[in-house]
Amino acid sequence: MSQSSSSPYNEFKKKLITFAQGQHGIRNPFVIAAVDPGLEHRIANRLVTWSDAEKEKPEIPNDITIQPIWLDELLPKTDVYKLLVDLGKPLADLSDDRTPGERVEETMQDQLSEELIQQIINYELSEEQLENQSHVVLLLNLGSLYPFTRASELLDKLDRRNVKCTIGIPFPGDVVGGKLSFFGGESRHYYPAHQIDGQILRVHLQ
Repeated sequence: MSQSSSSPYNEFKKKLITFAQGQHGIRNPFVIAAVDPGLEHRIANRLVTWSDAEKEKPEIPNDITIQPIWLDELLPKTDVYKLLVDLGKPLADLSDDRTPGERVEETMQDQLSEELIQQIINYELSEEQLENQSHVVLLLNLGSLYPFTRASELLDKLDRRNVKCTIGIPFPGDVVGGKLSFFGGESRHYYPAHQIDGQILRVHLQ
């Protein structure tokens, strides 16, 4: 299958360009697309290739800039992660019921999205980029942060900060009844971002 107009992968890129050219979103120029969890890293790498204006379509106009941000690389820079390391609890060990580890996990869930957005605003983007809709930011490898933060939480924090650049998030999961189902888990609240119909599958990358 080629990357036709029916491909959610292609539609994701096209919608980002459309927003970056000035189209208004539901509330902000934010776009989310569900991806097969097993393909998340491959899709992230393909999007980076596209952002470098190499091979993939649609072509990126000269007045639009695209910046990939790897969320898993920001994680170690957050205070809540540093606290976790200081306590000697690796991420893989935070699943015990009713233990100090569970309380640390709850702290991560409460604070991580806020600290990630703070890192992005303070260190990854300039004030001009934050205010410019023609600057597209791709937030990649969200699944690496599971179960500590979700796309809806990041978008909500960006909205509260009045970020005006175009944001794109490919997230591992699906959209069920207008709600984001992260890794096939329980659906969470709907966020008024533009949602690409369908899930990006291996066939859409051919």
